Amino acid sequence: MNVSIEQVSNAAPVIQLEKVSVRYDRDTEIFSDLNFALDPQSFTFLTGASGAGKSTLLKLFYLALNPSRGLIRLFGQDVLSSTRKDRQLLKRRIGVVSQDFALIPHLTVFENATLPLVAAGYSPSKYTADAKELLAWVGLGDKLRALPPTLSGGEAQRLAIARAVVNQPDILIADEPTGNVDPEMGRKLLRLFAEMNRTGTTIIIATHDAALVKEFNADILKIVGGKLTRGSIL
Repeated sequence: MNVSIEQVSNAAPVIQLEKVSVRYDRDTEIFSDLNFALDPQSFTFLTGASGAGKSTLLKLFYLALNPSRGLIRLFGQDVLSSTRKDRQLLKRRIGVVSQDFALIPHLTVFENATLPLVAAGYSPSKYTADAKELLAWVGLGDKLRALPPTLSGGEAQRLAIARAVVNQPDILIADEPTGNVDPEMGRKLLRLFAEMNRTGTTIIIATHDAALVKEFNADILKIVGGKLTRGSIL
């Protein structure tokens, strides 16, 4: 199977980094003077060796980390000079799948999945049916009332993905979203991401899965020595 991803690059970037540096301590700089722009409705795989900085870069994108210096714009808005309220509004436009899943243990599967809709003020009557359909699609239809601690690693990952896409975000940022699922489910989830991309969502996925990347005709961004290059995963 080869899925073609249509790239759109004739509009202002949805994410833009200018001379961004990230330093964890005095002697450890992950990125230095990084310049990067992510086009709207693009589909990008982020690759690189373990420890190269993939998760760090994604955290910059979804506002979980501030740079040591430099400028970050989301949807054309300067993030570092924005108010707390503005940052929260920006975050609502981003769906995130992190490696630790960040599920709330005392909430059910259904409640975790629909948190973005609750935060946005939607009435349950508007989203319940669609949310249940989505959870069934990712194989959690019989787990709606289960709590996260009872889920397997793969189930927890699929729940995190359902939560990230349930409100059809403008950007989906996923860190190793297929790491705990079997290859068939991995391809199914990537097809979901490709469909979201076709309907307008910008997608960026960090992955080590070279075989999966080869099935999708998408941009590839690689981190090498704290720099970003475009090209092959190999």
